[in-house]
Amino acid sequence: MAHAARGIRTAFAAGAPRRIAGASGRRHLAAEAGGKHVPWGVAGEGTYTASTKGCFDVIARCGPLVQEATERALAARKTRGAAGEPFHIADFGTADGGTSLPLMRNVVARVRAAEPDAAIVVGYEDQAQNDWQSLFRLVQGHIEGGPETYYEPDGNVYAVAVGTSFYESCFAPESIDLSFSATAFHWLTSCPADIPDALHSACTADPATKKAFGERARKDWTHILSKRAAELKPGGQLVVANFATDEAGSFLGRTPGKQCMHSNFSDLWLEVAGAEVHAQTNFPNEYRALDACRAAFENPFVGLALRSIETDVVPCPYREEWVSGPQTDARAAAEYFVPTTRTWSNSTFVSGATRAGRSPGEAAAMADDMFAKYVDLVAEDPAQHAMDYVHSYAHAEKA
Repeated sequence: MAHAARGIRTAFAAGAPRRIAGASGRRHLAAEAGGKHVPWGVAGEGTYTASTKGCFDVIARCGPLVQEATERALAARKTRGAAGEPFHIADFGTADGGTSLPLMRNVVARVRAAEPDAAIVVGYEDQAQNDWQSLFRLVQGHIEGGPETYYEPDGNVYAVAVGTSFYESCFAPESIDLSFSATAFHWLTSCPADIPDALHSACTADPATKKAFGERARKDWTHILSKRAAELKPGGQLVVANFATDEAGSFLGRTPGKQCMHSNFSDLWLEVAGAEVHAQTNFPNEYRALDACRAAFENPFVGLALRSIETDVVPCPYREEWVSGPQTDARAAAEYFVPTTRTWSNSTFVSGATRAGRSPGEAAAMADDMFAKYVDLVAEDPAQHAMDYVHSYAHAEKA
């Protein structure tokens, strides 16, 4: 375990890990999540933050929206005569909390400048199986080389956690000033159908499957927004970065000039796990088109006014480093890149294998084998592989 900790510290210093952590001899978080998403990594060591360099870029892209949202939330408090009361921030689908730390640090600093005596509460939401140990170690600055934190002992800033699904009420009614989420709300309540020709709904050519996932995503998105609206104070703000399919048909891991990540997942999983397991493996998420994202805000049941929404593509930083030249060893580049695809996908592969009757140990070994083969594939030509982040960026407020 000490060796693993050294590896993570080195990874933070470089921005992301240089190799994949193996499963043997370690307690991994993604084991048998009952079909739910659980970040892959070693408990308490901040593996998710160390392995998801691109998420920092996505959340930085949210910066101007969050800055505007913070100003509007502060103005609403002043209008209500609530300045000086505790300022509550919520971060949904936070994983280990590290990737949003720079953003939260900026928000805390702005609120502190505007309302010097107000208590500030940052509420982190994720599933009960989340790596909460890493979250609090990162927030409190206890993982060497981690992102700079806003937390100071006795600084009148409080970090709290909610291990409740974002499909449920996570905070008290009208208690949140600023609500934020990045790369989380694409996870559905369940898979509405088995996908006959792919692992992910974005890749299927089957009309019935597309329709089923689209309808499930529509209902789930409306439900999520209604829950978030109920938690916001009057004038409260919501900023969301959602995985999306953009106007050009691009989505996470499929952008022009590169191999499709999800197609490679499907081919490698079929090779390693076989047809039976492959057929039982489905990603329970949907990359909503912009119109689908926008439509939910037009539902009066939701109770949110949409201020802006647009799509954008954040380039994969791992490929960018390879193409621009700092990284010259193809094998090392592959080992650097593949963990960022595994942190969020590993539990889906493990769940598919256990659903097909494989033991937890067998399922974990299959996932290890598949990602090892993915490293081999990427090492053949790293320039052909990327996980470009395609998102919709939305800002809304509660009237």
